[in-house]
Amino acid sequence: MRFVAAMMMALVLACAGRTANAEVPHPPLEEYGDLPSIRMMDMSPNGKLISFIQRHDGTDFLALHNVETGKTEYKLKVSDVSARGVWFADDEHVIILASDRKWLYGYKNDFEYSGAFSYNLKTGSLKPLLRGNRDLWPAQGGLGRIIGYSDKPDHVYMPAYIGKPPADPTMDLLRVSLETGMGGTYKRGTAHTIDWFADMDGTVFAREDYNVERDIYTIWTYVNGKREKIYEEDSDLVPLSLLGVKADKSGIIFVSSGENEEGYDEVYEMDFKGSVKPSGLGKSDTDIGSVYTDGNRFVVGVRYTGPVPRYKFFDPEVDSAVSALTEQFSAAAVYVEAWTEDWSRILYRIYGSDTPGTYVLQDRDTGSLSFIADGRQGIPPEAIGQMVAVTYPARDGLSIPAIVTWPAGADMQTASDLPLIVIPHGGPQSNVPVYFDWMAQYFANRGYLVLQPNFRGSSGYGQAFVEAGYGEWGGKMQDDVTDGVNALVSQGVADPDRVCIVGGSYGGYSALAGGAYTPDLYKCVVAIAPVADIPLMMRRLRKETDRGSSAIAYWTKFIGGKDGQVDMASVSPVNSAGNFKAPVLLIHGKHDTVVDIEQSHAMEKALRKAGKDVTLIELDGEDHWLSQGETRIETLKAMSDFVDQNIGE
Repeated sequence: MRFVAAMMMALVLACAGRTANAEVPHPPLEEYGDLPSIRMMDMSPNGKLISFIQRHDGTDFLALHNVETGKTEYKLKVSDVSARGVWFADDEHVIILASDRKWLYGYKNDFEYSGAFSYNLKTGSLKPLLRGNRDLWPAQGGLGRIIGYSDKPDHVYMPAYIGKPPADPTMDLLRVSLETGMGGTYKRGTAHTIDWFADMDGTVFAREDYNVERDIYTIWTYVNGKREKIYEEDSDLVPLSLLGVKADKSGIIFVSSGENEEGYDEVYEMDFKGSVKPSGLGKSDTDIGSVYTDGNRFVVGVRYTGPVPRYKFFDPEVDSAVSALTEQFSAAAVYVEAWTEDWSRILYRIYGSDTPGTYVLQDRDTGSLSFIADGRQGIPPEAIGQMVAVTYPARDGLSIPAIVTWPAGADMQTASDLPLIVIPHGGPQSNVPVYFDWMAQYFANRGYLVLQPNFRGSSGYGQAFVEAGYGEWGGKMQDDVTDGVNALVSQGVADPDRVCIVGGSYGGYSALAGGAYTPDLYKCVVAIAPVADIPLMMRRLRKETDRGSSAIAYWTKFIGGKDGQVDMASVSPVNSAGNFKAPVLLIHGKHDTVVDIEQSHAMEKALRKAGKDVTLIELDGEDHWLSQGETRIETLKAMSDFVDQNIGE
């Protein structure tokens, strides 16, 4: 474990060297705005190879790192597609999941089309999966998902909608060749099917259906050779989250939100007769963040939510190995990224105040820990702002978690009157943990204090915390953001005359709401892909989806409240443009399929009509997630200039 000791000593020395007024390096803006140097890292089942996307001079490549020799080689240029995932299907095939915005004649709107490609490491052949299937429904998102691997060599199981208009398609389970990309229906589903769980031999453990017209959720099993219903519930939303299959094949494992006594996620086991009992994976103080499974979705462990992750694995030796590493790096956030088939090697990514995301490989057989790569190779430890998990009281007494990122090199004990940037997260049912946030870290490196509040409505803090946000867009959810600013100001840390709010998606809504409803608090507002006009958003959603869509039910409840008591127009910033005092910068991708650019157009129009200072930047070819390095750099440059102009030195 010599490497561990050396690495820990480096972290200690880096922290010890951070004194007030120390020389802080300022990497170029491009190092933050561009996509990470290395991302989407995975490991082959035998542990000999590590795959990832390597960004070099603005070009993305599929790269392979040989664990035994230490050599890395570029295999395939992937810059022409928006890569959403890269992973090993087996020791000889790498899957590349990509997406693109697509328009089809006769359909109501553009949509984000995805597809998977199989890359043969020996032959260099690249095949699109599900190719040549004439019955493939022409307009479907989420295509390319692999839910299991077949014992038929070089074959996988994939769900896909099958059918031809005008009839409704069915979501079937297909068996697909990794060598040819060809595949056909293995098990037929229905128009209401949403997921499948299958063994290598083709046994279907479970099929999930949700009828949006009738609000009926159903689980079916085929383990006895015929279809049997084992669970059914009436619900306006999908009520359960199926994690996977028990390792002994005796049932399935699922999460039900807010089910334990403390209001957090409870994890249950359901056998194939429908009997349910607790699994022992639930915690009294945290929710389930993610599940760890093998290729056929047999559950091996879970990650819990929180500022830094915690884990529980069924195998006690794996659990002990992961716990030992997280304890060794207790000041950092340690994420399990990939593992071998037998878990003898585990790949981790470590985030902290001294690393922008370092990949390390743990070998349980030898007891060694090896450095693999830094995710952002152009950002040294000294340039990183220290991240601190804090809580503060909202005005009604609710405790609000948050991440505060200090200016790089600042002395947290003596720093005062710092310019403050507030970054509400998107979602809004998501959360901000300790990790390298490129936007927050850029501004921290330039001398700004950054607050990222997990306001009510955020996930990870129990179902009651989520539901506390229902009907509170522009209300208590926004008050939580305001109260975080006031807490830092009252402590003398933040300068009340130099505060800017920046956000994307729901965070963009929150930024606009801050400018509209607390106009004296902020000196500038930056909204990226924001929701500005909620009724307009709901009209588009109804136009683009079925009348009984669960998405409509979800947003109606979250924004309008459980009883629909909130007037959505009244909490739409577009209708309060006259209140703004701070200048506004709007940024929106022209190819955004999540929040249409019409939202920014409407906000710009309203602000101009009210005589306010507003600038709109439209990003050519960019989507909702700022997936392109070039336009992310453009975005960060515009934000940096705007913020510096309004609250900089």
